[in-house]
Amino acid sequence: MHLAPLIRDLAIILAVAGIVTFLFQRIRQPVVLGYIIAGFIIGPHTPPFPLVTDIPNIKVWAELGVIFLMFSLGLEFSFRKLAKVGVSASITAIVEVIFMMSLGFACGKLFGWSFYDSLFLSAMLSISSTTIIIKALDELGLKSKRFAQVIFGVLIVEDLVAILILVALSTLAMNQSFSVPALALSSAKLFLVVGVWFIVGYFLVPRIVRAVGKTGSDEMLTTLSLGLCLLLVVAAAELDYSVALGAFIMGSILAESTESHRIEELIKPLRDVFAAIFFVSVGMLMEPSTIWEYRWPVLIITLITVVGKIFSTTAGALLTGQTLKTSVQVGFGLAQIGEFSFIIASLGLTLGVTSDFLYPVGVAVSLLTTLTTPYLIRVSHKSALAIERRLPARAADFLARYVAWSEQRRISTANRSAFYRQLLKWFVNGVVVTAIWVMVARFANPVLEDFVKNPIAAHAGAWMLAILISAPFTWAMMTTAYAEGKNPLSGGSYTFLIQILTLLWLGAVSLAFFPAKYVGISVAALSAIFFAKFYRRLEASYHWFERQFLSTFDASEKKSKHPSDALKRLAPWNAHLVQLRVHPDSDIAGKAIAKVELRKRFGLNIVAIHRGSRTLISPEPDSQIFPKDELLVLGTDEQVDAARSMIEKPPGIVEHKMHIDEYELMRLFIDDVSPLLGRSIRDSKIRENYGAMVVGIERRGRRIMNPDTDMVLEIEDYVLIVGQSDRVSKLIQDLGPKPAIQKEEA
Repeated sequence: MHLAPLIRDLAIILAVAGIVTFLFQRIRQPVVLGYIIAGFIIGPHTPPFPLVTDIPNIKVWAELGVIFLMFSLGLEFSFRKLAKVGVSASITAIVEVIFMMSLGFACGKLFGWSFYDSLFLSAMLSISSTTIIIKALDELGLKSKRFAQVIFGVLIVEDLVAILILVALSTLAMNQSFSVPALALSSAKLFLVVGVWFIVGYFLVPRIVRAVGKTGSDEMLTTLSLGLCLLLVVAAAELDYSVALGAFIMGSILAESTESHRIEELIKPLRDVFAAIFFVSVGMLMEPSTIWEYRWPVLIITLITVVGKIFSTTAGALLTGQTLKTSVQVGFGLAQIGEFSFIIASLGLTLGVTSDFLYPVGVAVSLLTTLTTPYLIRVSHKSALAIERRLPARAADFLARYVAWSEQRRISTANRSAFYRQLLKWFVNGVVVTAIWVMVARFANPVLEDFVKNPIAAHAGAWMLAILISAPFTWAMMTTAYAEGKNPLSGGSYTFLIQILTLLWLGAVSLAFFPAKYVGISVAALSAIFFAKFYRRLEASYHWFERQFLSTFDASEKKSKHPSDALKRLAPWNAHLVQLRVHPDSDIAGKAIAKVELRKRFGLNIVAIHRGSRTLISPEPDSQIFPKDELLVLGTDEQVDAARSMIEKPPGIVEHKMHIDEYELMRLFIDDVSPLLGRSIRDSKIRENYGAMVVGIERRGRRIMNPDTDMVLEIEDYVLIVGQSDRVSKLIQDLGPKPAIQKEEA
């Protein structure tokens, strides 16, 4: 029988990866390193002969690994949760990218490389690997740390910046010149597409998933979730965007549904298998001869990458008001480049502007920094403490005052949250309006041109159609300043500014239909007539859409079974929310919150208790903590670490997992010489002497399930007994028919 090469290759990949990662786990090394070493062992460049032959299909499976990893990240860290560190992550990412691109370009020039080689090298060094860093943090059990959440925010911003870098490099290489308008247009297109994905996704997807989750099986929910993920991945690829970006966005959209945690558990095994293939494929790219040939550039660039990223990301995080310890940990965690470097190098080769050596150099640097990533993350905490101890007193005092000032600024910003909510509302509606107009211009306008001979009339008809469809959202933009209550935009100057900006926005999107000289007058005149006539109807239409859109978040907060979903936005800057499961042997199990004294002993506050299908928000001091409760606690990393071992796994406790094969169901025959004959079940002492239970009696063809303990055992009864295998076997040996009797009966 013919067997496809892919199946044989997968058997080799998974078998070797399983053995190597088992050994790495035994020597307490990150599993991701084991995957990479396994890839090196079975790769095409390792003598005596390659073990894997179907490389193209393996690359496809590896890409699925990236997709599922990013999808899982979106599920676990929803867009709203990432938004908490959004400003800090954005500034940190921008500082890092600018610094590393400058450093990389200078490094290329020092090597005497050409302009394009140096430029593409700078781009390769600017973006860290999301998949490898996420896996390393997961393996080290650090995903719940405060610095890890800042890292996740930076990685997402970097993915967006990476797309802009690809666009800029492509434009520069093809036109042999840098076009600011082209880059600005590409950036606007990116934000428009991503914004539409989020808006449409939040409006439709959680409702569909909620309905399937209520009535469907796990199989149906898994199929639907993966189908939605891959649909957005395909859409991203069709628009020449990163497939990882599409997977992450769909994950973050599904994270707002009430079934997010269920979906996360269902796809975890699938994610682990495909992620393993991805990391093995990274190791397969390691070519010893090429690395040796370019060993000095590789080593120098690797050193520059690690040191430069640590410095730039630490500086960027400090600039945003993060503490010194968190900033250093973020810097050490991001000191790496990954799969984006391969994409950049491949682009240079495809466009014919870079030398052949750049790709192997980039792969080698990526592999070396991948190997160092887990170790850098491990030592980041000790390094941060060492830096804090050696920091001069004046510098430490300045940083402390700067962090405090930044925190005050954040509090002041929070007090003006209504102002930002109104601006966000205006911007979101602008994205919707833009998307509608672009779709009408692209699809409806050509159709009208086929039916209407006059091109101007066709454009005018398409323009009016766009106005009609987008009218509720245009009304929302125009009336953002008219608010109820204490809206900070209610002043006359704000009202005028918002309306002017809205008209300018409408004028910009109208350029898809008319020349610029006609746009201004037409927009002003027709908008005034339209809004004066249909104001009330548009108001009702928009409010319906807004209620439907916001109900997504209300439902996910009210109906979710996990307290962390409802309380994502409670954590202040330094402390954050962490979920801990109470171990059955923990000292706090069975005690009231007041007696546990987590606040007094560790500085932790119990924000909520999740128990079964119920969640107790802000529990009372006399509320009791039960085994296997999930506690949502608020504290710093140090406070959580101090209490974690006592809550989740008390010291000195050896875990014992119950296996069903340790227990057995047997039948005991009562003959005329049985010591149990004429005794009741209670008097038989079966439970006391053998730890077993009588669960049934078969008497003269009649079966009695769960008999009463007062029932007397009679001759020729068959007693059904369940218990641990060895103890039940001992019971049968002691109380059952003797071999001689059994032989006689036979």
